[in-house]
Amino acid sequence: MVLLLNSRKIIEMHLKEPKMKNIILVLITIYILTLFVPAAAAEISEIEIKGLQKSDTSLIEKQLAFSVREKFEEEKLILSRQRLLNSDLFNPFTLKLAGREITQDKLKVIVEAEESGVFMIHPYEFAIRKTTGLLGEKFEQKIWNPAGNGISYNLAFDWSDDSYQEYGLEYLADQGKIYRLSWRNFDQDLEFNQQQYLTEGNFYKFEIESLPVVNIKNTYSLKYQKNDYSTLNKDLEQEYLIPDYNFLYRGAVNFEAGLSRAFSLDDDQSDFNKITININKGFELNNKSQIIADFKGGYASDETPFNYQFTAGAFSKSDGGIPIRGQEYEFAGTKYLKGTLEYQRQLWQRKIWGVLFIDTAKISASNMSLSDYDCETDAGVGIIYYSFSGPIRADLGFDNLDSDPIFNIGFGSSF
Repeated sequence: MVLLLNSRKIIEMHLKEPKMKNIILVLITIYILTLFVPAAAAEISEIEIKGLQKSDTSLIEKQLAFSVREKFEEEKLILSRQRLLNSDLFNPFTLKLAGREITQDKLKVIVEAEESGVFMIHPYEFAIRKTTGLLGEKFEQKIWNPAGNGISYNLAFDWSDDSYQEYGLEYLADQGKIYRLSWRNFDQDLEFNQQQYLTEGNFYKFEIESLPVVNIKNTYSLKYQKNDYSTLNKDLEQEYLIPDYNFLYRGAVNFEAGLSRAFSLDDDQSDFNKITININKGFELNNKSQIIADFKGGYASDETPFNYQFTAGAFSKSDGGIPIRGQEYEFAGTKYLKGTLEYQRQLWQRKIWGVLFIDTAKISASNMSLSDYDCETDAGVGIIYYSFSGPIRADLGFDNLDSDPIFNIGFGSSF
């Protein structure tokens, strides 16, 4: 405003000098326009990577969404960080990406990254995960990038009624792509809907995971499975080729959708499809409390074999089931709907929170409708400890006062 007033006086002093008047008006116009035109983004002149002990810097360079001589964009920096974290090869507690200005139009990007340990990211996390896993009658171990070339190895053993042995490897390629190959041999003795069945067989699975843009993850997989299937009055062999696609978006509202089709390689058995969705949103009430709303739904063809149907009950999330935290893990079906409301309140500092939750769900057998079933509604309480490696929570789920509560301890959410 001061500049404009001063400029007006100058113009008035030179009314008899039209050339000078025009020059001043042009200069004022240019100045005003610069106030509304965003400054040009700085150019990346150098990328410095430090902190690696055994890996070559190219392992990080090929994950970055930018390169030298490109214009710097904050969104590309965020995407690069998400890719590095998703790889699990770098310690999330020390990973840093930042731009440092060298000159007005030149910028240096610094990436500080330490490799994860070969067997663990952090000793506390390792101890808790192994303890909870052993309580669930399973042992899982990932060997992170031992040679520094982006190749990791997985092995898992389960000695419950859903026993298996699994071996696999994964490779971190460029632009956040992860390639996985796994083999599992399994032997199941399970009961759902008061129907017992036995299966024995194996599968091979190839998977590609990618993060093309910020907050979005795509997962494509192809599985070949062959197994025997036995019930009290049926014995048969099953052989399927199953392509699968999963889409995940994390933002103000989290959204996940999955689609798969199983092609039977036996002419006597039918193909079948599966579709799943999950919508999740948190509502902050104040700085000490929040409500989380979660909705899940799924549909499978009526031709879906019993041992390939959706399963539900208890804290079955880690087993691929739908958690209904006050029920036993004993439901199966081809259609389901499930809603959760969870109230969380801070109890001490920012680390310990109390939880109250309600789950309500329906799951229907094939050739039946969801309307043929009553809702299973459960409630429960829990406590969450927000550690440096993520939330650790313990929950008690109740069906009714006459039944025994169901207890669970684990990482992340339990719904």
